[in-house]
Amino acid sequence: MGELSGDKQIRYGCEAMYGAVIPLSPPPKNLAFASQSSSWSVIWRMLGIVVLLYILAQFAVTAIFGLYIGDSALAIFSMICMIPLLLIFIFSRRPKLTHVIMASPDAQGSTQHHINNSRMLFTPVPTKFSHHLVRDSPPLEMPPTSTLWIVFSLTVITAFLGMLPVFISDEPLWILLAVLVGVPAWLFGFSLPVHAWWAFSTRHFQLMTTKSEGEKMLIAGMLSTIPAIVINSLLFPLLLILVGIESMDPGTLGEFLILAVSAPVGEELCKAAFVFSLYKMIDSPKRGFQIGFSVGLGFALLENLQYIMFSLTGGPVAYSLTAVVRGIGSIPGHAFWTGLSGVSIGWYLCLKRGVAPQKLQEDSTTWVVFDGKTGQMVNTQKELTSFGRTIRGWLYKPYEKTWSLPTNPIIGISLAMVGHSLWNGTSWLVSYLFLETDLLVQFIASIAWTAFMIGFLWYLGREILAAVMHLPS
Repeated sequence: MGELSGDKQIRYGCEAMYGAVIPLSPPPKNLAFASQSSSWSVIWRMLGIVVLLYILAQFAVTAIFGLYIGDSALAIFSMICMIPLLLIFIFSRRPKLTHVIMASPDAQGSTQHHINNSRMLFTPVPTKFSHHLVRDSPPLEMPPTSTLWIVFSLTVITAFLGMLPVFISDEPLWILLAVLVGVPAWLFGFSLPVHAWWAFSTRHFQLMTTKSEGEKMLIAGMLSTIPAIVINSLLFPLLLILVGIESMDPGTLGEFLILAVSAPVGEELCKAAFVFSLYKMIDSPKRGFQIGFSVGLGFALLENLQYIMFSLTGGPVAYSLTAVVRGIGSIPGHAFWTGLSGVSIGWYLCLKRGVAPQKLQEDSTTWVVFDGKTGQMVNTQKELTSFGRTIRGWLYKPYEKTWSLPTNPIIGISLAMVGHSLWNGTSWLVSYLFLETDLLVQFIASIAWTAFMIGFLWYLGREILAAVMHLPS
């Protein structure tokens, strides 16, 4: 059941002149009706859902682990704990519905119509009523990308200054300050970079996307972490043990294989599978890339939650470096790699359906967005800022100078795996080569290689995004 907006006493029927109840009918396919919402509302909503799914994922993996080791009590307890979390998740995803009554001119109709709460509507010409339940989902709107990055930067700076005293003095006041600063630093530190990239991509792709569709993309990415965790923490280590590799400690071959093989292969397959699960939404290669990009961000959102949480135990320096490196490196990496999977899946689905992507027509949906308090229609079109126009100009390239993006899912997913593996594998290799050197040398080598990889990723990202703008939509 969905949530009905408006009058709580509204009925699923509309009385005509003689009191007959008119049954509900399917709404016109080109009608979308939405109430105005805050551009920050989707961020708070996704923040709550990712924390919920993170806890749910821990119980799910624990249940599977209990079955794996034969501990039925652990498995049953974990499953019982999952039930209320699943119910909360399902409840949070219920659709919000609006009761829409439409009057259409009809010679056989009437000029008098009874509606709920003892009210009557007179029309100047004979009309017939039809009424529908329409999903209330406004266009996806996000705060300006620059605003999100500014808030994130202020969060990192505030967290650094707020946690620094506790590592110098053990005064209770500094401990209290660190706690008060640490909680919002965790929440904003792991989520704002993801939403900043999401806001950027939403505006860059120039595809009409509803809030409901955007949330589905991000949540699909969050859900894809559950099978990926099972692969990385249970299945692949078991496979290594079977082939005689028992140690997965830092600096070992086992750790390298998990980072360079298990994570890229398992995670990209899981993300691609959840991209494909949204096949009904994929109507073009460009939409496929958008969904892949967003699924990658959803995966990074839940993964980043854990990384930032653990980094807080290492102090202000560890937190700041982790938040920044992941914000400008790992997070867009997940998005770009899965975007390659998405665009190839988009081409495959269009060709499979017999639709030539270059002939796809624009969405004919008629949007009506209204203010819930005043009932007035609202203009949701917002112009790009000067900074946004500058970024768009920097990303633009003529079609003949852009790269060719993969059109075959096998190639697209394989490229995603290769890119992911290079990021993880080379980072491990640099750490391994400098393992016996001084800590300062290790730190400098790691930072230098990470900076190089981020620069290379941004170069690839620019080329990919330039090509995306010429994709059929």
